[in-house]
Amino acid sequence: MTLIVESGYEFWNPIIWLIAFAVVMVIVYFFRRRGEEKYKKGEAQAQIFLCGEEVPGAEQRQVRGGNAYWGFFETLKEYYDVIVRPHTGIVNDYVVWFIAVVAISAIILFVVELVG
Repeated sequence: MTLIVESGYEFWNPIIWLIAFAVVMVIVYFFRRRGEEKYKKGEAQAQIFLCGEEVPGAEQRQVRGGNAYWGFFETLKEYYDVIVRPHTGIVNDYVVWFIAVVAISAIILFVVELVG
């Protein structure tokens, strides 16, 4: 039994990939080990550096998703107003949607097979 899979374009051998991963991890470990030993957690050197400015509190530092994606959501507002309504957060509703989509896809594939 061989573990080599060849399709003409790619090569995948899990043993070789595991060995390569182990080698990379060893190299990373040695680079990490050479790091600065004077670092002390909880002291001034561990504080956030903001170009000499006073660092705001955590609640003011956090960028909310609504702020980061405001332009995206504003541009697609009509789409989101329509698409958010059916999303109730109830798992049963999502299962019904999944079954409906699978059933419609199966019907379309069946009709295409009959025609083709």
